[in-house]
Amino acid sequence: MKRMKAFVAILLVLSMALVFAGCGSRKSASYDSAREYGYYAEPEAAYDVEMPMEAAVMDEGYALSSNAKSAKAAGMVSTTSAQDDGAAENLTGNAAGRKIIKNGDLSIQTREFDEFLTSLNRAIAAVGGYVEASSVNGNSYNRNRMRSAEVTARIPAESLDSFCDQVSDLGNVTYKNLYTRDVTLTYVDLESHVKALRTEQQTLMDLLAQAKRVDDIITIQSRLSDVLYEIESYESTLRTFDDQIAYSSVHLSIQEVARETAVEKETASQEIARRFRENWEDVKEGATRFGINIVSDLPVILVWIVFLGVLVLVVMLIVKGAPKRKEKRERRRALKRQKAYQEAQAKEQAKTKAE
Repeated sequence: MKRMKAFVAILLVLSMALVFAGCGSRKSASYDSAREYGYYAEPEAAYDVEMPMEAAVMDEGYALSSNAKSAKAAGMVSTTSAQDDGAAENLTGNAAGRKIIKNGDLSIQTREFDEFLTSLNRAIAAVGGYVEASSVNGNSYNRNRMRSAEVTARIPAESLDSFCDQVSDLGNVTYKNLYTRDVTLTYVDLESHVKALRTEQQTLMDLLAQAKRVDDIITIQSRLSDVLYEIESYESTLRTFDDQIAYSSVHLSIQEVARETAVEKETASQEIARRFRENWEDVKEGATRFGINIVSDLPVILVWIVFLGVLVLVVMLIVKGAPKRKEKRERRRALKRQKAYQEAQAKEQAKTKAE
C-alpha cells in the first residue's frame, strides 16, 4: 500500500511538472483575463521565423507596424484608413500563420435612402455576410426630418475590401476607417494551454484507472473536473477568436441627405458652380415647400378668413351706426331739457296764480 501511495504521488508530481513546463503559471481561462495578462510568449518559440527586433513583441492591443519591410519580415499586415476625404486604400491580406482580426467603420450619405438599404442588404448577401444589428430612425412621411440608420454587418475577412468598394459605389462615403488587431500571440498561448491541459487530462485519466483508494479517486476526479472546465473555457475563447478572424465587423452609419457632401478638393470654378446649384435648389425647395404649406393649410386659412371677415363686418357696422346713435342721444337730451323747462314754467305760473 505504501508503494502504491508513493507511485500515485510521483505520478501527480510528474503531471504537475508537465503542466508547468508547457504553460507556466496558471491564468484565468476567460477572455477578459486573457486580455488582462496579455499571454506574452517568446516569438521564437511560437513561430519558426526570424523577426526583427522592432517587430518581435507585438500585443493585440497595439497598432501594427507601418514600415513595409518590418511588416513583411514579421509576417504582419499594415493598417490604412481614410477619414473625410473618402480616398481610402485597401488593407493588405493576412500574412501566413498569423491571426488577424479586421474591422471597419463607414459613414455614408445617400439621397435615395430606401433604395440604398435594399442595395446594401444585397451587397452583404453577395459576399456571404449577414446583418448582425440594424436600426432606422425617422420615416418617409416626415420629409422635414431626414432619416438615418445604423447597421452592423459581419463580412468574410477576405471580402472586406471588395465589400467596402461596393458600398462606395452605392453612396457617398464621407468617413472610412479599416483597422486590424493582431491576436497571434494570445491565440498561440491559448493553444499551448489547451495542449498542456490535454496532456494533464490524459495523465489524470491514467491515474484514475489505477487508483484504488476512495480519497485518491476523489482527489483525481476533482482535479480532472477543474482541468476539463479550463479546457472548455480556453477552447471557447479560441472559438470566439476564430469567429472574429473569419468574419469582420463593419459598422455603417447611414444618413439621408438632400445634397451629398463633396469629398474631393474643388477648384474655384467648381465651388462657384456647386454653390450656385445648391442655392438654386434651396430656392426651388423653398417655393415647393411654400406651395405645399399653403395647400395643406388651406382649411385653417379659410376659417381665419371667415373669422376676420365677420370681425371686419361687425366693426364696420359699429362705425357706420355711430353718427345715428349720436344723433339719437342728442335728441333725447334736447327733449329732456325741453321737458324740464316746461315743468319749470308750469311751476312759476302756478306760483304766480297762488299769490
